[in-house]
Amino acid sequence: MFNKMNTKIFFRPFVGDSYQNGGIFGKRIMVLGESHYCGDECHDCGVAALHPECAGFTQMVVRKYLDDSNAHEDWMNTYKKFERSLAGHETNLAERQQIWQSILFFNYLQVAMDDTRQAGTREQYEAAKQVFYEVIDSYKPQYIIVWGKRLWESLPGDARWQDGAPVRVNGNVVSTGSYALSSGGRAKIMAVYHPSVGYSWEYWHKVINNFLNQ
Repeated sequence: MFNKMNTKIFFRPFVGDSYQNGGIFGKRIMVLGESHYCGDECHDCGVAALHPECAGFTQMVVRKYLDDSNAHEDWMNTYKKFERSLAGHETNLAERQQIWQSILFFNYLQVAMDDTRQAGTREQYEAAKQVFYEVIDSYKPQYIIVWGKRLWESLPGDARWQDGAPVRVNGNVVSTGSYALSSGGRAKIMAVYHPSVGYSWEYWHKVINNFLNQ
């Protein structure tokens, strides 16, 4: 389905085998990261015709994480902490597979960064907007969970956006909203702190659980 779309997508999403039927959560959940890091520093990164081998980058990263024959690497802690904030407890290998096969994971920026903490340019965020819309129109998530406030503040706020009811947990207020889908209905969206640093999966589980039950 997605391959037939006329789109400028460069990094295709990872779509879990159980995503369409809601998997273990019973809901279509899209997890939205900000960007990939790549040390190759290609001056023409993002041009699919010149780098077709990069189309599966996102899918490769998630599959590498899920393959327990691979040695543990520090970046994997980001994925582990986030999955625990979905599950609400420390996860084992079987649960890890179930969780990631239940969701869709997509990185917003369609060019790789040269450093792990690097932000994209204003033009790169703007260029990614149409791809983001094509992905949500194609896969119709009911809920979108964004990794990081920087990305949250860079998402489009045009006519498809609508403010949502805030989530209140432990005296904190977390903003939510939604995007209109081309087929009708809306995809609700909120942001968590980026799971790479300073991330309490116990706290964010409470927030996410509240959000998914709105």
